[in-house]
Amino acid sequence: MIKIMVDLLGADNDENLLFNGVVEALNKYDDLIVYACVDENLDTTKYKFDKDRLVIINAKGNISNYDTPTKAFFAKDDSSLVKGLNIYKNDDSINGFISCGPTGIILVSAVLILGRINKIRPALAPLLYAGDHQFCIVDCGANSDTRVQEFSLFAKMGTAFMNVMGVDNPRVYLLSNGVEESKGSDIVKEAYLELKDEPSINFCGNIEANKVLEGDADVVVCDGFSGNILLKSIEGSTKVLGLDVIAQAKKYNIDDETITKLVNSLKYKYDYNTQGGAILLGVNKLVIKAHGAATDETIYNTIIQAYNLIKKDFITKIKESIKKI
Repeated sequence: MIKIMVDLLGADNDENLLFNGVVEALNKYDDLIVYACVDENLDTTKYKFDKDRLVIINAKGNISNYDTPTKAFFAKDDSSLVKGLNIYKNDDSINGFISCGPTGIILVSAVLILGRINKIRPALAPLLYAGDHQFCIVDCGANSDTRVQEFSLFAKMGTAFMNVMGVDNPRVYLLSNGVEESKGSDIVKEAYLELKDEPSINFCGNIEANKVLEGDADVVVCDGFSGNILLKSIEGSTKVLGLDVIAQAKKYNIDDETITKLVNSLKYKYDYNTQGGAILLGVNKLVIKAHGAATDETIYNTIIQAYNLIKKDFITKIKESIKKI
């Protein structure tokens, strides 16, 4: 059986809405067990699913974006995030953990509770589509301030990640404001030199944000501040593009069925709700950070993402790669 813990109290939306995604996932896979961190008032009786494959963990969703990570960890150990992670740590039969909570608090809590692989600095890595193939961004928000040597670490973790996803010799690019070696902030220019001289990765140079979706990169390396802006810019732009496609299609009297097919094809590639969450690379167990504005669709797809990664023995393979760093 595949066992996945889901923190349903960390998102902007109500747990009753998000629980629909849990039910859908349970009904898809008969070898899946979900541990759901919920408020004690959640009524599960109105849903149709195999009740024997749901474990309820009553908790409090009292962590917000306004709490500092250390305060939330030490002062709120009864929260769904901290309580859930502690159970996850002590139960080796549970294979994955999902939360939509604040990024900084997930990072601190996961590091303090689960520990780091090889004492490295963890990073968040989402998978996105560029054309017909996927690529990852490392980091997309775990580390706003990144030291030069950590860019190389992110590149190695991203390479290991894409290896697990079936990509041989992944092409690694460094996010900058120009393709030339001389472009970028001081730290980006230093990172370029570090990556250029790193024999264990296939470094291909700088990449600008407007080229990221063209398909040349398998791994885009950046600090968490720039990576988060890149990710949210992609999300926002594609959302607006989808709305414009609908508006323009209606002007030309294109039938609703065709519009729906077109928009859904774009949505599948670029809407975060369809792609699951960002993997916290570098901690000892599988942790996925789903979007704070998650819907039931997000929860469903993130559970499916975790399920598939567990089937690939993701953490074992990542540990083997990272321990060589």
